Amino acid sequence: MGKPIQNWVTKIINDVLEKRTITNTGATMPVGYNPLEHIRTALFHWVAVPFAGVERWCQLRCPNALQLELCGDVSNIILEKHKDLKEGELPKYDREELIAIKNYQEELCKIVFNIPTFDKIASLIGQDDFIISEKKIEFERLKEKFEAHKKEMAETEKVALDEQLKKIELQIGYILPDDTMAFITNWAMGNDVSDIKKITKEKFLRAASLAKLHGKAPSDYLSGVFTDFNKHEIDTYAAMVLDEHMKEHQAVENGKHNWKGGESLPKPRG
Repeated sequence: MGKPIQNWVTKIINDVLEKRTITNTGATMPVGYNPLEHIRTALFHWVAVPFAGVERWCQLRCPNALQLELCGDVSNIILEKHKDLKEGELPKYDREELIAIKNYQEELCKIVFNIPTFDKIASLIGQDDFIISEKKIEFERLKEKFEAHKKEMAETEKVALDEQLKKIELQIGYILPDDTMAFITNWAMGNDVSDIKKITKEKFLRAASLAKLHGKAPSDYLSGVFTDFNKHEIDTYAAMVLDEHMKEHQAVENGKHNWKGGESLPKPRG
């Protein structure tokens, strides 16, 4: 076998190997858009789930794309306004955004927990969780303080206390701890086995441009390991990126046109 042929074969092998990703079960993940249960190789899995920092073994169910969509309008793709966050830093959301995210996470937990079920966990926590009880007492204490002294408080103190009340209200409004809901969300959306987080804005733009040119979907022009839910995310976000790019391009062109027009105006005479 000649050197050129050897190099060509080696390149093909390397390209294939780059696309082979190993799951935590040791199985090779399929390239393309597949249901999460196919990528994880089974519908049910025993997983160590954190509950306020303490791990408990639970049997989790892999949700399908339709189930994820029915839980709410939340995406894996990080918006541009959150791109500059440091590693481990969480985005700052307003109250309505936080409630929407937590509602989504709770709905996910309801369909993902199999043994024990979400209802079983909720009943156990509701009976025995002294942390929630303490939070409720703290909430009532702070609320009484706010109502009794808000007229004499400085504006900065009012804002700080109001934010603290809203934070505690969110904590006692949901049964499961934050780390539990965040873990289940990440697992259920397949973020640990999908390449969705690796797609750059430039790749989205290229995929959307090619899709528009050839009358196809942007997801047809992105390769990797993805869940079937990722396909909808990719097509939606890529269209947004292309629309934003076209508007920016048009704004630049309009700026050039206005500048040229202004340059040709006659100068006023003194």
